[in-house]
Amino acid sequence: MARSTDTRTPTTAPRLWLEPTAGPRPVVQGCWWPRGTDPAAELPGLVEVLDERYGPIVRLRLSAAGWSRRPHDVEVAGRTVTVGYFSGQSTGLLTASCAGGGSIAVRVVPWAGDLEADWDVPESRIAAS
Repeated sequence: MARSTDTRTPTTAPRLWLEPTAGPRPVVQGCWWPRGTDPAAELPGLVEVLDERYGPIVRLRLSAAGWSRRPHDVEVAGRTVTVGYFSGQSTGLLTASCAGGGSIAVRVVPWAGDLEADWDVPESRIAAS
């Protein structure tokens, strides 16, 4: 795997694991491993998967730390999703607001830079359920 800080939109599905929809709803619904630190490159793929599971996502809340830049909206499938960055939000948490009024909390595992190439997670363990 090539080591890169390329900020273009990833061509592969986001590295994401979501709790099964059956049963009681947990506080945190899943875990996301972004491949970089540019939200404009990382968030569209994540939002598309969350849209399929929970309905349209209209707003994302992220920590103000850990991102190479902070765009306040991202384009996803022909629409704009608002992104807010908060110093009080944990760097390990992303909160997504749905058009229907609900919200989803996803644990964020920060990008590890050059160390990431040494950590290969089997695709079978990271998939949208």
